[in-house]
Amino acid sequence: FHQAGGNIGDNVNVPLPGWLWGKLAAQVPSGDGKAVKYVSEQGNASSEYVSAWATKLALPEYKQVMSSFQEHFAQRAPNIAEINISLGPAGELRYPSYNSHDLGTGYPTRGALQAYSELARQSFREFALKKYGSEVAIGSAWKLPADKPVDIEPPADANAFFGRGDHFNTQYGRDFIDWYSDSLIGHGRTMLLAADGIFHKAGAPFAGIDLGAKIPGVHWRVGSLDANGRVVLGDRMAEITAGLIRTSAGDWDADRDGRGYRPLLSLFKELQPAGVVPHFTALEMADGQDGPAAKSLPHTLATWVGQEAQRQGVTIKGENALSGTVADGASWDRMRSLLQLPGQDGYYRGLTILRMSDVLASDIARSKAAAIIAMIRSAEPPVKKAA
Repeated sequence: FHQAGGNIGDNVNVPLPGWLWGKLAAQVPSGDGKAVKYVSEQGNASSEYVSAWATKLALPEYKQVMSSFQEHFAQRAPNIAEINISLGPAGELRYPSYNSHDLGTGYPTRGALQAYSELARQSFREFALKKYGSEVAIGSAWKLPADKPVDIEPPADANAFFGRGDHFNTQYGRDFIDWYSDSLIGHGRTMLLAADGIFHKAGAPFAGIDLGAKIPGVHWRVGSLDANGRVVLGDRMAEITAGLIRTSAGDWDADRDGRGYRPLLSLFKELQPAGVVPHFTALEMADGQDGPAAKSLPHTLATWVGQEAQRQGVTIKGENALSGTVADGASWDRMRSLLQLPGQDGYYRGLTILRMSDVLASDIARSKAAAIIAMIRSAEPPVKKAA
């Protein structure tokens, strides 16, 4: 469901089918192909994934692919442990906020908001009217001038919006970020429920096989550690523009509040009875990488997310973010420390490694992987051999 190519580690280019954009655009009043893509604050459209605001338009195509996939691979079902459902760029549940279609938005910047398409603007307007009931009530809540028309639009100048702290300090800003995050969560719910209805339908070949969903570890601008190892929070804007956290709940400061990830993980608490399992990335990375300017806290972030998943009773699995670290023993030690293994209290119940060819090419990686597998097997009940 997402383009392969254009992200870190990609060495192929497999775009979405060209006919898709025209077919979806024909369902939009304007007929504009950009309406069904993510359009950024810079005015650029991303072709990596159909916009979350066009998910329902594309749902028949998504369902057709899933049904055909199941039919084609039905005989392989005994060998399939999980079906991962792509929910965004690189398969992850996020906006393409730091991708190459925008200038100057990569690591470790705040990225760019992706809410400027025709359908996104329409959705934001509908959200505000539903919440407040009328344009007059919206104007009052947002403290807009009474003598001017109410402007229900995403920030006209995102740099000024964030620079003034409007995303925190104004009702308009908090509402906008809530809608932005909720739209992403709503997209994830729609996609995963559709997958559940196909793959887990009674009598389906894939019934009983887990559905996986990726959550990205957007670890920059999260914060830093002081001399006593305490977290000094950063502005966390990279997570905000990616759609992962919000500003209205005041939930960043305490572990018990989920450090911002409670709403997102609540989606998986809701869907886990249907066999949906989230995967969080960047388990191999160390806090503080790339110096103080990056404010990178990947290990701390993975811990926060794992702890919140545990609080909500959500089974969660992990993944390394970059294949280039598999030859580093310390990276494996960090990943292992976060796993639920015999003799340690971790949070993650499984691990995906990028990429198997790199693991096989490294003595260190093979040894570390073998040690983790041995720990897992030591906790499994012995298999009785047939007489």
